[in-house]
Parts: sequence; structure tokens; C-alpha cells
Amino acid sequence: MADAIDIVDRAAGALAAAGIEVLGRRIDRLTGKDGTVVRMMPPRTVATYFDGSRRIDCTLQVISKRLEDAGAAMDECDRAADALCAADLSSANGSYELADAAEPAERDSDVEELAVGTDRRHVWAARVLVRIIRY
Repeated sequence: MADAIDIVDRAAGALAAAGIEVLGRRIDRLTGKDGTVVRMMPPRTVATYFDGSRRIDCTLQVISKRLEDAGAAMDECDRAADALCAADLSSANGSYELADAAEPAERDSDVEELAVGTDRRHVWAARVLVRIIRY
């Protein structure tokens, strides 16, 4: 089996290249402060092939928290989704191959407000679907 899937690292790098500072993949790193994180939601195997490879739908979620400006959090998520859809998210360690280009995960609305956190920060999120092949 290949190395661990490095898609979150690739996504964080793509966002950094687009000028979006990402704190990491843990949401708890945003407790009590503004910032943006990217994480992979639970992956879903959609096909298994005779050679043992699997086609997997990976959903990347970008979450942005802002105290003062809900619009800034929403815009950050929108820019992040666009950047991820335009980026080359190919594996750096060979753990997967891209099956298709990334696309917004939700067709009706690319960006959604999750909540106003207990710390009064506005929390927005965007999801991007990346289809990969894992050997």
C-alpha cells in the first residue's frame, strides 16, 4: 500500500499559493481566534476494480472564522473553493492519482454559513469534491 493520502497537504499548499493562509486541518486550532482551516471529510469509495484499485470521492472542506466580518469569512471560503478547483491537487508522494479535476461539492450553493460560534465568530464553509484513484 502506498503512503498516506497527502491531499490535505496538497490543498493547503494550493491555498497558500493563492494567498490564503491556512492554519492546518484541525478545527480546534480556530478556537477563540480568526482563521481558516482545510480538512478532508470522510472519504467514500465509489468503485473497486479487479486490480485492487479504488475510486474514492474525497470531499475537502474549507472553514473560515471571523469575529468582525461575516462577509470576509464567506469571501475567503469562496476564494478557497475557486483556488482548489483550479489547482493541481496531484499527490506529491504517489499515494493517489486524480480521476477528475476538483469541483464544488454542492451544486446549489458553494459556500454556506455553519453558525455563529460560541466565541461570537462567524463560521463559513465551502466543500470541494476531488475524485481520486488509490492503488
